[in-house]
Amino acid sequence: MNKMLSLSVGAMLLVAPLAVLAAEIVPDAGIRAEMAGQWDEAVGVYRKSLDNNPAQAHLWVRIANIRARQKNFTAARDALNEAIRYTPRDPVPYAKLSEVHAVLNEPQQALAAINRAVELEPKNIQFLKVRGVQGAWNKDYQTTSDSFSRVLALAPKDSEAKLGLARATVQLGNKDRGVKEYQAYLAGNPQDRVALMEYIELEAARANLPAVRQYGKLYRERFGEDMNYWLRMADNYALAGDDRASADAIQQATRLAPNDHALFYRLAQSYPSVEDVRPAMAAIERAVALEPKNIEYLRARADLAAWGGNYATAIDSNKRILQIAPEDPGALLGIARVPSWQGETDASAEHYQAYLAKYPQVQAAWIEYIKVETERGDYALAMELLEHYRGQFGENAAYLKQKARILAQAERPSPSLSIVSALDPVMPNDYELGYTRTIALAAAHRPREALDSLAELEKQDPKSKETADLRRYIRTPLRSNLAVSLGYQRSSDNIRVRRAGTEGEYVINPETRLFGGVDKLWLSTIPGSAFTKLNGTSNLGYRRIWGGIRHRVSSQVSLDAQIGQGNADGKSNAIYEVGADLQPADEFNMRLSRRQDLFAVSPRAADLGIQRRANTLAWSWQPNLRYTVDGQFSFDSFSDGNTRWEADLAPRRAFVRSQRWNLDLGVGLRTFGFSKDPGNGYYAPRMYERYSLNAYAYRKIDDDNGISISASVGPWKDNTMTTYRLGDDLAIEGYFGLYRDWMLNVRAVFSHYGGEAAGGYRSSAYSAVLTKRF
Repeated sequence: MNKMLSLSVGAMLLVAPLAVLAAEIVPDAGIRAEMAGQWDEAVGVYRKSLDNNPAQAHLWVRIANIRARQKNFTAARDALNEAIRYTPRDPVPYAKLSEVHAVLNEPQQALAAINRAVELEPKNIQFLKVRGVQGAWNKDYQTTSDSFSRVLALAPKDSEAKLGLARATVQLGNKDRGVKEYQAYLAGNPQDRVALMEYIELEAARANLPAVRQYGKLYRERFGEDMNYWLRMADNYALAGDDRASADAIQQATRLAPNDHALFYRLAQSYPSVEDVRPAMAAIERAVALEPKNIEYLRARADLAAWGGNYATAIDSNKRILQIAPEDPGALLGIARVPSWQGETDASAEHYQAYLAKYPQVQAAWIEYIKVETERGDYALAMELLEHYRGQFGENAAYLKQKARILAQAERPSPSLSIVSALDPVMPNDYELGYTRTIALAAAHRPREALDSLAELEKQDPKSKETADLRRYIRTPLRSNLAVSLGYQRSSDNIRVRRAGTEGEYVINPETRLFGGVDKLWLSTIPGSAFTKLNGTSNLGYRRIWGGIRHRVSSQVSLDAQIGQGNADGKSNAIYEVGADLQPADEFNMRLSRRQDLFAVSPRAADLGIQRRANTLAWSWQPNLRYTVDGQFSFDSFSDGNTRWEADLAPRRAFVRSQRWNLDLGVGLRTFGFSKDPGNGYYAPRMYERYSLNAYAYRKIDDDNGISISASVGPWKDNTMTTYRLGDDLAIEGYFGLYRDWMLNVRAVFSHYGGEAAGGYRSSAYSAVLTKRF
């Protein structure tokens, strides 16, 4: 309760005749003039008498009384000071002077005067009460408490003093004692509705909700209810910490004032949580219906609708604002914000661009727009915009936070984590910063730390969509899984390969997992083909089984090894692979591997039992946020004495990053050659080369589903050809359930390039993989 004691300042002492003055000699003419209401004449009479004898304090007091009646309180003050000059030990002029100072709004002088009166007459109850009031006016609650305590010592049942003491006690910060004093006062004055409400407010300040409810009900029983009562109770419930009860109280007030648009607006803004969006929306809709062109109400309607995910209403509200005020910056910004909350980042980006063209000085809008571009995956543009922001507004916390986010999502974890570490001490427990840290740790191949960081975010905001999305992003790659796959491939060399298999991973811990699988290949060709088995038959089956382990040694190094066995028509062969994934820098990663398996590309090659030992270095380099350069070099040896080398290079640039589409364009070079062509059922040119223009597109259906499309076109030839041929290929791959318990991956590839192991210049391949995560 933060209420000044009631201050009643009037002419009570000024106009009340005092017995002490009766003994003083007063000119008859002055008395007659006073009785006739001829105030100025009375003053003139008294002035003449004072000219002869200015020490007549009682006449100065009379003049003060007259001037107070005339509302000339400055003159009354001057007259009283003259009276005090001649009778400094008389408390009455001091008391009168205190009230005159009060009327003149001079609180300090008023208190000083009544203090002097009390010094001269310390047991005067009236003086003490005025002193208590004046003390409260000066916020000198210690004086107020002292004054009313002294009154009660003289008159223990004085109700005014009891209430004044209770109020002063609360103002001095002793709420517990104040409760007892209010209760004592109310016990003797149960009909004082003002004091009862003050007591309820005191209990609210003490967060004593049961008492607030109890005495609020008692107030209604004694005095009834009206709108003011419910609004006061709404404030009390809010002060006591029960926001929902506060909203309910405001709703009760609207029942009594169904056409008060401001009251419905207040009700709409009083609901405490997102669970209350529906009643809050009902309230603001009523306010808008009553006052349809009130921009403040429409803005609140937009905010509440967005809060509850009702984006259509949010957009409608902002459009209605723009009809009233076409250049309203808040509505224009809302038109940009709402689509981003809907996930419509393309529309949002367009509106942000229009808004910032008009209001380039709005820092928050720049950061929001940069976030939209980051969500669209256009990290290069987002970084360019961020540097523009830095040039305009400086390297502030918002700049650093967003830079860390862009770098994390662009898989530049090292600088991202450096920024996060620098901001941590000044922004502890910042959700956005923690979100960025988690993504960066995952990108840095630090899964255990990423999980710990995720756990902290789950404590901060366990129910938000952002947390749920991040949880799936971090945990999905760390889940054990089992996959079943089917495949089919054919080429113009009349070779058909069908495959069926199952494989799985068991995650022991975030750094270590076991994996293994079994599959079978059915290889076939047409009778009489150069790819039949040695005995002329055209079919061969090849079964494989393998198992292995993968372990991340550090954030830069992951090692794996597997071993298995294959069986082709009763002939066994060993399978193995060892590999290392290395990432010496954020922008550069590579894989070194050596693998041995049966070269099962045709019935003949498999029947001959030709083993292929492949040594491969594959790498990917991203010199900046727009360019990627993929490459590979390999050298293979075969058990039939042949060898093969290959070099691939494929630089590309990101051209489109939007809500639904990504598009990269680039070029490609592929060249390989064998040391000889033994005619053992596989394509083995001395030199093969292919040059291409490449396009890589991704259609984003949603976070869990998407379709990848890659295409290339360009010339190719091998050493048996005199001229280049124009070739092309197309690969379409669908991903359904990227972060769900079940995921389906389907792929179709159509190639007119040649260069496959079986040599078909025209080939197609189809596959489907169904994965169950645990």
